[in-house]
Amino acid sequence: MSVFRETIELAFVSVIVDAVVLLLFAVVRAIVPSWAPTVRLLLRDPGRYGIDHLSSVTAWGAGLLVVAAALAAFAAGPRLRRRKREHEAYASAWTLLFSEHPGARIHVGCLLDDGSYATGRLRTYSRASEDGQDRDLTLTGPISYRGPGDTDAAVLPDVGAAAVSARRLTLLTVTYQPVAD
Repeated sequence: MSVFRETIELAFVSVIVDAVVLLLFAVVRAIVPSWAPTVRLLLRDPGRYGIDHLSSVTAWGAGLLVVAAALAAFAAGPRLRRRKREHEAYASAWTLLFSEHPGARIHVGCLLDDGSYATGRLRTYSRASEDGQDRDLTLTGPISYRGPGDTDAAVLPDVGAAAVSARRLTLLTVTYQPVAD
């Protein structure tokens, strides 16, 4: 996701969560006025009202902050994120491939421009929205490698991870393996 889109999404969620929390406060204030601080008096003379009603203002402020944080955490949670799929026009091919099956273990095969081939489990990848050459993906072990002109790949001993530059890739294959619970 681009930085701009992520910033807009964060701002939007923040405004919605704040509106929900303020609406909750207004409902409680309307139903049981004695339980909540009087906003009119607080805005008129915040220093005096804050001193006179310190425990109430502090408790409500902390409570509303906790509710807002809980709502925001729920909105950012994996259940809602799984349902929200990024529009293909704004996502890179890597993002589409690597998020196709959430929760699956992803094995990647990389055919490089010199004819060599490397494979391993996906560890990280560039989440840039453009499919540019200046990005990398990382694989974690076991890492297998087949040199240019060789017919068999071999596991590289004592190699736990490898980085592959998009500039060198000619073909990328992806295998999804379900993770046992």
